[in-house]
Amino acid sequence: MDTTKAMQVMAELAKLYPEARPELTFANPYETLIAVMLSAQCTDKRVNMVTAKLFPMYPDAHAMAKLEPEELEPLIRECGLYHSKAKNIIAACRTLVERYDGAVPGTRAELM
Repeated sequence: MDTTKAMQVMAELAKLYPEARPELTFANPYETLIAVMLSAQCTDKRVNMVTAKLFPMYPDAHAMAKLEPEELEPLIRECGLYHSKAKNIIAACRTLVERYDGAVPGTRAELM
């Protein structure tokens, strides 16, 4: 889809759903990434409860990348699938640190 068409679709959606907003709570791209990863098979309400405690402890990819899965698992257990989520979150954060100095890439090509 070209940029013009995408903008038209977004404008139409904004007209149809003027009050639409994400249910997940996040303040930056790192928090968005972690919240979305935790949201698989979990309610947004539960994710928000978990991330409210998690983000102050591990506020960026650098902090999260230092963890081992066994350290993260108890903190995210309530979201379900916590063994695989812990491994994947830490691996993603380590990749962000190694390749992007801890920042979430801003382009689709870099994300892929």
